[in-house]
Amino acid sequence: MRTSRFRTQLPIRIGTCVVGSAFLSGCVANSSNPEIHIASASMTDASASITLQLVNPGGRDLTVHTVQYELSHGEMLYPLVSSVWTGSLDLPAKGENHLPLLIEFDDEPIELDSSLLHLNGMMEFKDHTGFLGLSSMDLTATSFQLEVEASRSDQ
Repeated sequence: MRTSRFRTQLPIRIGTCVVGSAFLSGCVANSSNPEIHIASASMTDASASITLQLVNPGGRDLTVHTVQYELSHGEMLYPLVSSVWTGSLDLPAKGENHLPLLIEFDDEPIELDSSLLHLNGMMEFKDHTGFLGLSSMDLTATSFQLEVEASRSDQ
């Protein structure tokens, strides 16, 4: 008797698990964090201009709202500045966008013949799920650590 009761409830239990899994899968944050690359970089003794290329390999639209970063210079990783970019930059599913940063240094570089820049920090973004009336999930961030030989200008 107990076995027949289990058999009659089994399809209901399996159905509940399937529906529950489908329900929760829509609530999971973007499983593929954006990739961050340096598209271009130039520097003077007082500032740097860096354009970040942001690539979204995931299937959901994102909006970048904060990029916290530290910029250091040369082989000695001499710290030049810590700063935060805030705004709204759309990053479409399976797409890319560019974020230009004009960075004024707090300190002058000490390795005057070097143009090596190190940029590291954290990018925070919203995941536009559009699931069950949720307009977005503000649960996701990705860290980055980048290095580039910047072109130098005297201005």
